[in-house]
Amino acid sequence: MKKQFIAWIRIDKLKPSCFSTLAFFLVCLPAPSLASDLYRGMLANMLDRHPAVIAAGQQRLAASQEVEGARWQFFPTPSIGVESGNQTSQFADSKIRFARLQQPLWTGGRLTAQTDRAKAQQELADAAWREQRHNLAIRWLELWAESSAARSRVEAYAESEELHQRYVRRVQARAQEGQIARSETQLSFSRLSSVQAELELARAQQQQAMNKLLQMWGRTWSTTDIPRLPDLRGSEVDSMHTHVGAVAQNHPVLQKSRAQVLLAQAEVDFARARLSPEVYARAEVSHGNISGDVRKAFIGFSTSFGGGLSNLSAVGSAQSRVEAQRQELEVRSRELSDLLTTDQINHLSQSQRAQQFLLSLEAAQAYLLSSETQFDNGRRSWQELMNSAREKAQIRVQLTDASAQAWLAAQRLRLNTQGLEDFLARPAR
Repeated sequence: MKKQFIAWIRIDKLKPSCFSTLAFFLVCLPAPSLASDLYRGMLANMLDRHPAVIAAGQQRLAASQEVEGARWQFFPTPSIGVESGNQTSQFADSKIRFARLQQPLWTGGRLTAQTDRAKAQQELADAAWREQRHNLAIRWLELWAESSAARSRVEAYAESEELHQRYVRRVQARAQEGQIARSETQLSFSRLSSVQAELELARAQQQQAMNKLLQMWGRTWSTTDIPRLPDLRGSEVDSMHTHVGAVAQNHPVLQKSRAQVLLAQAEVDFARARLSPEVYARAEVSHGNISGDVRKAFIGFSTSFGGGLSNLSAVGSAQSRVEAQRQELEVRSRELSDLLTTDQINHLSQSQRAQQFLLSLEAAQAYLLSSETQFDNGRRSWQELMNSAREKAQIRVQLTDASAQAWLAAQRLRLNTQGLEDFLARPAR
C-alpha cells in the first residue's frame, strides 16, 4: 500500500474547483529544501552545544580515563615513605625511609576483570551519550511540530477574523439601510468576538510552543524564523519488519541496555577474581639505622575475603544484577517495538485524515464563496455566512493538527529506524 503524507493526493483525481484550495494550502509551506535544511540544520547545531550532550561527553571522557587507569594496574607500583617509631637502641634512627616497587605476578584474573569493567563503563557512557542526543532529537521534532501547528492555527483563525470583520461591515451596512434589525449588529459583533478569542488562544499557544523551542535552542531567534512543516512528499514509511533488525542493533536505548548487561557481567567476573589469591614480587630499599641502606626482594602471597567473608556474597549479588539487566533489556526492546508500531499506525491514520480534511477544506471554501454570493443576493442570512467561515477555519485547524501529527510520526519512525547520524545526513526519501 502506498503511504503518502498529508495533502499529496493524486492531482488527476481532483475536480477543477479543487485546485484553488490546494494551491492556497501549498503556498503556506516554504520550499521543500529550505524547510528541511532549516529544522535539520538547527537540530545538528543544537545537539553540538546542548548542556546535556556536553555533560554526557564529559562522562565519556572520564570513562575513557578510567580505562587507561585500569591498564596501568598491570605495571609495577612504586611507593616511597617514612616511618617513625620508638627505638630501644641509642645507635638506631627512629625514622626509616624506604622506596618500594611491587609487581603483580598473578591475580587470578582480577586485573583483567578490572580492565573489562572499565571498558564496559566506557561503553555504557558512550551509549548514554548517544541516547541523550537521540532523546533531544526526538524532543526537538516534537517541539518543531507543535510550533508549526500553532503557527498554522494562528493563520487559520486570523483569516477567519478577517472574514468576520468583513461580514460585520456588511451587516452594519444592511442595518443602516433598514434591511435587518439594528440589534443583529450586536449579535454579529459577538460572533466576531468569539473568533477573536480563539485567535488570542491560538497566539498564546504559539508563544508557549515557541518559548519551549527557544529554551531548547538556547540562543536568540529571529521572529521571521517561525517553524513550518517541511514538504514530506517522499517521507514514506516502509513495512515494520524491514527495520526490526536495524533497530535491534543500532537504537541507543538498546545499546545502553546491552552495555548495562556487559557491565553487570564484568562486575561478576571482578567479584569472582577478588576471591583468588595474588602473587607478587617486591623490591625494597630502606635507610634509617646503623646498617645504612638495606636492599630486599620479596615474593609474596596474599588474599582477602572482605569483611566477614563479604566477597562471597558479592558474587551472588552481581549475578542477580546480570539477570535483572537482561530482563530490563527485554523490556526496552518490547517498548521500542510498541513505539514503532504506534508511530506507524499514527502516520497512516493521520495522513489519511489530513487527505480527507483537505477535501473538506476545498468543499468548505466553495460553499463559503457560494454563501457570499447568495448573501449578496439576499438568499442567505449573515448567520449562515459566518457559520460557513467558522466551519472553514475549524477544518483548516483540523488539517493542520493531522498534518503535524503525521509529520511527527514519520520523523520519529525515520529517526528510530535509521539512527540519528543517518537522519541528519540524508533527507527523507
